Amino acid sequence: MSQSKIDRLQALLDFVLNCPENEQIEAMDCNEHCESLAALAERVAAGASLEDILPELQYHMRYWHDCREEFEALVAVLKMEIEQL
Repeated sequence: MSQSKIDRLQALLDFVLNCPENEQIEAMDCNEHCESLAALAERVAAGASLEDILPELQYHMRYWHDCREEFEALVAVLKMEIEQL
């Protein structure tokens, strides 16, 4: 088995064994909470730490990579907007 397959398998096992068990965070639909996530992204872009604001969401994003990537992209766009002001 190649190293990349082993790494992917390890990541999957890590997800299954350690994914968050907070039902509210697990059930969060980014589309339904778009305004809340946008407000959080604005605070993070302004310098706040997501871990301080909502640690459960940061933990959630550790395992839900698509959610994390979208949130980080939004934060990056907002940071660029702030820098242009």
